[in-house]
Amino acid sequence: MSDFEKDKSLPEYESRVYEVSDEESTIFSAPEAHRDKVTKGVKLKKIITAGIALVLVCAIAITVAVLVPPLLNEDNGGGTDEIDPPIMAEDTFKNVDRAVLKRSDAVIEFVKIEKERETEDEDGNTVTKTDLEWALKEVDPDLTSYTNIDNTVSNYMEQHYTKKVSGNKNDGNDYGFDKPIYQVDFYEKGSDEILISLLIGNENPAKTGRYATTTKDDAVYYIAGASEFYHYQKNITDFANPESIPAISKAEDYSDGNFTEGQLIKCDKLILSGNNFGGQYVIESQESDNVTIFTTYSVTSPTKRPANDDNVGKVVQIFSYGVTADGCYSYKTDNEELKKFGLDKPDFEATIYVGNIKRSFKATKQQDGNYAVFYEGNKTIMSVSADSIEPVAFERGDLFNELLFIENITNASQLKIESGAQSFKFDILTEKNEETGDYNLTGIKVGGKEITKSNFQNYYQFLVSITAQSYEEHDTKGMEPETVVTLTHKSGTKTVVKYFKVSSTRYQVEVNGVKMGLISSADHTRISKYAQNVVNEKDYNAR
Repeated sequence: MSDFEKDKSLPEYESRVYEVSDEESTIFSAPEAHRDKVTKGVKLKKIITAGIALVLVCAIAITVAVLVPPLLNEDNGGGTDEIDPPIMAEDTFKNVDRAVLKRSDAVIEFVKIEKERETEDEDGNTVTKTDLEWALKEVDPDLTSYTNIDNTVSNYMEQHYTKKVSGNKNDGNDYGFDKPIYQVDFYEKGSDEILISLLIGNENPAKTGRYATTTKDDAVYYIAGASEFYHYQKNITDFANPESIPAISKAEDYSDGNFTEGQLIKCDKLILSGNNFGGQYVIESQESDNVTIFTTYSVTSPTKRPANDDNVGKVVQIFSYGVTADGCYSYKTDNEELKKFGLDKPDFEATIYVGNIKRSFKATKQQDGNYAVFYEGNKTIMSVSADSIEPVAFERGDLFNELLFIENITNASQLKIESGAQSFKFDILTEKNEETGDYNLTGIKVGGKEITKSNFQNYYQFLVSITAQSYEEHDTKGMEPETVVTLTHKSGTKTVVKYFKVSSTRYQVEVNGVKMGLISSADHTRISKYAQNVVNEKDYNAR
């Protein structure tokens, strides 16, 4: 549409105000006349002087009117009308059933259709009513907000002006109607001939509004305020219904353990994949055992390790509460359209399992900073702000618990620390509680000698609280670990934690052969140093 000038003066994001009043009311009060006591001669002299002055003013005014053509008022667009009427008469649109908005970057066509909608009668009964309503041409009306569309078309039809500038649009001024920035053509039912067009052209000199006219009117009008043009700036997807990622609600066939007061709080399994992760990760809710990881969730594939409960919980919340879109990118969801928005190879894809229910959605970040989101069965590609759907920015490391192994000491019979030439072996004494079936820690021995239990407990707390600095995986093939921690369980199984030096400041931690992450060299040094303190009956962290 090269015939239409693109408006570059309006704000990129304008407040969505459907009706904006721009009344300009200026009230002046004349000062009260003072009655000074003067002599009759003085009064007569003043009257004569005033009369001469009045004659001079009138002469000057006539001269100016002849020599200088009238200028538009740069502050308000010109004109003297203080009313705010519609540009077109109301009866113009009695039989109109089509409206076409034209601007430099788009043509949007609106048509009237018959639509059945359910409503309530006076008695509260649900009834089906058929009405004529405005819709987008060639777009499923169920995907759009008919209220939004109706408000927009009604705004075109009822466009008000602030001032009437001129009675002749060919008065020599450039109003921009030959290449209007916005044009709306209206058609009567059954006709391909334009009934009337609304033309909105140049800005006024003060840049506080624009000039407007119609194809059946010689007058020029002034419309004040950028927000008046909001409806003309809409894109076709701005009329979409805000779809949502649907929430999972409790049903009879769901496990009660996944819900609290009907709200989903936990899933059975979650599969995450996409460009963010570089592969597929399976996260499952697991019961405790003697090598338990004290978290609700564990990453079970491609390797088993503790999961980050907080971040997994944020993904579950998307399915628990649902997410409402901020807008729409497309009314089409075929493979070609999904590919256009990068959803054929998404940044983030989540599939959740709750009981016998399976739900999934995918998301890819767009140039505008929002995410294109799609779930199976939806008829639109949604636009969701990054703030509304934080987990879609998660990466591989966000899935892992920063604590590299977290195990209950009362399920163990021995802890062994080997670091260089040093070796420390702690025998763990426990007693079973017959009522609960749990074990209570009763004592710690080193070489048959009992040591302070609380000091060992503090040391063990430090050991399992060492956090990962990052989650890179260095190749340790052929390398010897500098430190090995072995936890032997009552069942005879073992958890073996190895620490490999991979840089001057970092150690790769492997738990039962699984690369868990990197810890600081300072934390690695404390493992053997603090063990030595405990054996020597010093405070575990003494220097």
